[in-house]
Amino acid sequence: MQLALPPAHRLALNNYAPRTVAFAFSFLAIGILWIERGRFSAWEFFPAVLTLLVYPHLAYLHTRIVADSKRAELNNLYADALLLGAWTAQLHFALWPSVGLLTAVCLNSAAHGHLSRLLRSLAVFGAAAGAWGAVTGYHFKPDTGPVVTATCIVGILVYASWVGSLAYIRNRNFVRTRDALLTSEEQFRFIAENVTDMVSMLDTRGRFLYASSSYAKHFERDAFGSGADWLQLVHPEDREQAESFLNAVAASSPGSTRRMQLRLVSANGSWRFIECTGNPVRDKTGKPKTIVLVAHDLSAFLDSESLARIAAKRASAENRDFVAEEKQIVLDLQDRLARPGSSRRPESGPPPRFNSVDDIHRYIEALAARRPEEDRRSRIWRPLERITLMLALAGSFFNYYLLSVLDSIYSLSQSHAVAVRASVKTGQAIVPRGPA
Repeated sequence: MQLALPPAHRLALNNYAPRTVAFAFSFLAIGILWIERGRFSAWEFFPAVLTLLVYPHLAYLHTRIVADSKRAELNNLYADALLLGAWTAQLHFALWPSVGLLTAVCLNSAAHGHLSRLLRSLAVFGAAAGAWGAVTGYHFKPDTGPVVTATCIVGILVYASWVGSLAYIRNRNFVRTRDALLTSEEQFRFIAENVTDMVSMLDTRGRFLYASSSYAKHFERDAFGSGADWLQLVHPEDREQAESFLNAVAASSPGSTRRMQLRLVSANGSWRFIECTGNPVRDKTGKPKTIVLVAHDLSAFLDSESLARIAAKRASAENRDFVAEEKQIVLDLQDRLARPGSSRRPESGPPPRFNSVDDIHRYIEALAARRPEEDRRSRIWRPLERITLMLALAGSFFNYYLLSVLDSIYSLSQSHAVAVRASVKTGQAIVPRGPA
């Protein structure tokens, strides 16, 4: 039967394998040192097995038993410094084994607590070495053989490289996560700030956590600021239904979408007829955390008289009489589009058959969707019309100028003929003037 222990903290999971391998390698190096010095005793061997081979697993188990797993792992680092400092004194301060043990303490402490934890771990290491050295009599034998020296150097290089690789992997994952979050936030804000719909995020009490800039077109900024009540924007006659709508959205299953049509009172006192879509956002336990609302403004497609009729009939939206009145609203809209001076053309033939209010809304949105295409055409044809008009004006000016020149030439020839006839009558000869 397995014990149902909670998972350990991320720090404990990351340190479990390096601690186990490093302590086992220290046991190997100490065993080689015992062989080189020609002394081996059972009272040193069994403590070495307990503190270097069994202790790493007990330390990991400790992080899974206690409530605060992270704090337990940080305390394990102090326990590591204590044990390694005692073994430094037990080895009579052998140079390369002591350097390896002290390097491991420095790397682990600096990686998990910067300078403050490093200094505390060094203090624990030194206190343990000094206390256990006082027990053993402070024997100082720094010399080691070539095999122990080479083993310790290899162990130091491998352990330092391993810790550096783990730090690089953690930093890379952190950078990727941060970049992904920043990119996701930028994309969400770009979409929310550029759509015409009013996008907002509310808590379960209906208070604003976020609102897109499209709210500023109709409301004061304090009305949709962080912590403001969304229900205060709703028409008083619709607030009870709007509150029920928020409760229904919060209680709905994840991934579901609920819709409702209501009125919002703008800053100037007028009200906007909107279609509101709500989606719940839940936490890890499944409890409702936030509500995402997207409000699509339908007032742009209808006049005030039509909005009043919609408000009067909104409770009986599925009634055939209401559908007939909404059909007349669409026909009125087509008539306004067909009036002189309107650049938009109505659809040919009667509108399609309406069976519900949703059919009417889809038809109105289809009419509104034609506007971007017609705007694009107007942007192309209007410059061409201006160029044609300018060319016509230039041609008219050129014709006027050409006619003026021809008239001047004709007048000059007529004057010359009159002068010749007058000279003939008086008997004077016309002698052309030459050069003097």
